[in-house]
Amino acid sequence: MNRGATSLVTYAGERFTKAKQVGVLHYEGAMDLEPPGDPTWEELHNEGLQLNALNKGEEDEETISVAGMRSLEGYDDSLKEVADYQFYVAYDFYAKNNSHFHRSPYYGYYQVPHKDNRLYTPQLNHISMKLPSSPLLTARPSTDNFCNSSSIDEACTEGYCECSHVLAVKLNSVVEIIIVDEGVTFDANHPFHLHGHSFRVVGLRRLAKDITVDEIKAYDKAGLLKRNLKNAPIKDTVTVPDGGYTVIRFKADNPGYWLFHCHIEFHVEIGMALVFKVGEHKDMAPVPRDFPSCGSYLPDNMLEHATTEKPKSDDVISISHWWPVVFINNTSASTSVQASVLAIVFSILLSTFLKS
Repeated sequence: MNRGATSLVTYAGERFTKAKQVGVLHYEGAMDLEPPGDPTWEELHNEGLQLNALNKGEEDEETISVAGMRSLEGYDDSLKEVADYQFYVAYDFYAKNNSHFHRSPYYGYYQVPHKDNRLYTPQLNHISMKLPSSPLLTARPSTDNFCNSSSIDEACTEGYCECSHVLAVKLNSVVEIIIVDEGVTFDANHPFHLHGHSFRVVGLRRLAKDITVDEIKAYDKAGLLKRNLKNAPIKDTVTVPDGGYTVIRFKADNPGYWLFHCHIEFHVEIGMALVFKVGEHKDMAPVPRDFPSCGSYLPDNMLEHATTEKPKSDDVISISHWWPVVFINNTSASTSVQASVLAIVFSILLSTFLKS
């Protein structure tokens, strides 16, 4: 018996359009009632102070940010006056010719006519995390295979750069991270999670609709980035307000390689992450004898989309492809691609002529 469908049910969450989580807190002795109607943010009657509000920090008097809470743990070494390491980690969604999304000049970022169809690239300090082909903890690679903002080229600000983004710190040192949401592209929040350690949230504030990391550094130099170095709350995940910053502190007392990343799944998958190397290899647990090794094993027909395995200085700026030859830097892209395509077309015509 043939039947035709009269309606179609879709699940909006699969397209990351809207999701909600609801919790009802009942006090002992209160009436056992649940809120009527659909418990959306727009429908609920919100009264009193809201904890951890979207895009609000310590500057807002009608809400309580995570940094405004107080830990019962009290003081520890992570709250000392001056941290041993201080890292500014700025991020946003950038308009770049990311070859994984856009291949210039065929359908580069600016060749896509409709802006809604252009894909932005999320990066930390203008670097997309390129996951290594083997686990860092067992492969024990040299630091020559890593990169960070101190080693990349200035062209990464405009061009697309990817590499194994690693920040190395000494064992038992105190690390401070100032996470900056530049806030240019979207009015959104990103939750950041650190593996291997919990951390103190010593500051969190929204300053403007958008802001630069240089402006944040100037604020910090002028003493305007307030820090609670007495009893800051302990977390392992924290949000960063759009156009603002969050300051976290942790004591690097757990040796190993630890991922620090945006906790939105597909953001970390496309590079919104970095790794903290805590201690030296001698401080880490030894690799078991005859422990199996692994790497990238790609069939030949996948090489067209593969990137080079061994990081080199050139790989930070450009990604090599077997065909077509595409350069990320826009300045030489058109000439280089045209020359490569002409050479391939000439080879095909010559081969056809010889066969005939």
